[in-house]
Amino acid sequence: MRCEECSDKLDRYVDRELNDTEALQVQLHLEGCPDCMDHYEFEAHLKRLVKHSCDCDTAPKAFREKLRQILS
Repeated sequence: MRCEECSDKLDRYVDRELNDTEALQVQLHLEGCPDCMDHYEFEAHLKRLVKHSCDCDTAPKAFREKLRQILS
């Protein structure tokens, strides 16, 4: 696998959307290519950061109460 092909599949690899064969090909390439591994680590870190940022926010209490009133 060439770096360009790995780069094209990296987002789907990070999101675990590749089939087993494609995932293995990307994994093997990453193990042998420090530049692509750096790119992968950045993408994986960014995904974790976004997930963490989205998971920690909660709606204000007044908004939740108003929403409960509307829905009941």
